[in-house]
Amino acid sequence: MTLKTTVNGQSKAVTHSRIESSYEYFEGTYASRVYLSDEAFATKDANIQTFFTIVSSALAQDGSKYSELDIIEYMAADKWGVSPDNRVGYTTSYHKYIANPWTPWKTYSTQQKSLAGWHTFIATCTDGVNIRYYMDNTLIATHSVTDNETQAGLSVYPRSTMQVAFANWIWNNVLGTSTSNRENTFMADWVLYYKNTALDLNQINTLVANYKSQGLKRRNLAGQTFYDVPQNNGVGTVYKDCNYGGYAVSLPTGDYTLSQLQAKGILDNDISSLKVQSGYEVVLYANDNFSGSSVIITSDDTCLVDNSFNDIASSVRVRAVSNSSSVLIQAESYTSMSGIQTEATTDTGGGLNVGYADTGDWMSYGNINFPTSGSYLIEYRVASGVNGAVISSDLSAGTIQLGSVNIPNTGGWQNWQTVSQTVNVNAGTYNFGIYIQNSGVNLNWFRITKSGSALTAKTASQEKIESLTVYPSPTEDTLFFTAEVSGANVRIINSQDGATISSQKANNNSIDVAGLKTGIYLILVEKDGIKTVRRFVKK
Repeated sequence: MTLKTTVNGQSKAVTHSRIESSYEYFEGTYASRVYLSDEAFATKDANIQTFFTIVSSALAQDGSKYSELDIIEYMAADKWGVSPDNRVGYTTSYHKYIANPWTPWKTYSTQQKSLAGWHTFIATCTDGVNIRYYMDNTLIATHSVTDNETQAGLSVYPRSTMQVAFANWIWNNVLGTSTSNRENTFMADWVLYYKNTALDLNQINTLVANYKSQGLKRRNLAGQTFYDVPQNNGVGTVYKDCNYGGYAVSLPTGDYTLSQLQAKGILDNDISSLKVQSGYEVVLYANDNFSGSSVIITSDDTCLVDNSFNDIASSVRVRAVSNSSSVLIQAESYTSMSGIQTEATTDTGGGLNVGYADTGDWMSYGNINFPTSGSYLIEYRVASGVNGAVISSDLSAGTIQLGSVNIPNTGGWQNWQTVSQTVNVNAGTYNFGIYIQNSGVNLNWFRITKSGSALTAKTASQEKIESLTVYPSPTEDTLFFTAEVSGANVRIINSQDGATISSQKANNNSIDVAGLKTGIYLILVEKDGIKTVRRFVKK
């Protein structure tokens, strides 16, 4: 995201830019990786590049509820008096202010040096007293009370929910002497809020990498997450290197034989990296019949530098794996229920899960649309600490039964696994119900996807290997699989350079990764002639 200020050097007309979230947040961690520039140092304009949180405009002058955290306000030509016309970064916490005459109750800290370049700025507030500010994991300030001479000691800890905002602006339109047309650039790579928990830079970077690896989604206020199919045709991009630069060929949905790839300028041993757009996957095959040994790529920016990948890349299939009829629904977004409770989840993405479900409890979700008649895959994100749990699903308050699903003992109430069932449904809009036939089970979300026709004939074991997921991610010591992979060959690969870290046989649907360094890894699972690649994050 880029925000610019512009100055018309002749008329001195000034343009500012600002963006803020429509949602509001409270205690926890606020973080963003931003790019600060020193452009205003030469022109001596009072340019300020700001990453901050602030109460809504309705509360902005309410002294009893006002909160503002200026995590960074960078002036390349300071006009506030600490170091006039020099580079100063301000970090400020407010209790309240009076607009006219301007009277703030606050405390602030400064960094009197150039902050130009990319930095990650962090603010944490979790203990009810202190706000801690960090730049690139270095503590730069701890604020708790105001330092005003007349009213010192007022708490600056947030008292109301706040919007997250970015602004690039010129204070009071104060400009230097330059008469040239000019602009000032402020950029943000990502922004993250994590509820009720103080995170350090390593934890934040791990979360960001994990979120990026999952691709982009959009979510509505009903708690439904939609997976969109891009409208353009260039969904698979094959590269000759892992820098995603230089020569590349975009492949629309379809099958591409070796001769076709050669005609496009890519040979079988030149496919060293792939990009795949959200909603699609690319399958690499060892022959032009699109069967046999294969590697499935569903995540974005996956490097394939190992020779065993390149050896099988003689044909490529690009296919859609989801469409507008695929919808993910958060379990806590029920329209009615009986007997269940919600709790914070440690599953990827955070939020709440449904728990404390006893036999006979149920949840109902209104207005779930099945756009066409036919087969649908229903996936349930579950955790259980007992054996024998069973759930079932139904439509229209039980008048249409969709069948039951056995829930495995996942080893704990926050050890998450995805189970699924395939059902046939007539087109229509229904109330969708989940019934606890036998306790106990926790449920984080469920996803309903219109099943497509089989592209190739596969055994049930092969289909499970192709569709497996790995969890948890991030993980500290053990990585679990959602499909039966005992006896499969498993290789862990460094995603940066393609080096094989370890090779082992899967045992009990899990592998030990405790010895790995913190970072992002690829895992190659090979069983029954099928190779599948997934990505995970090691804490």
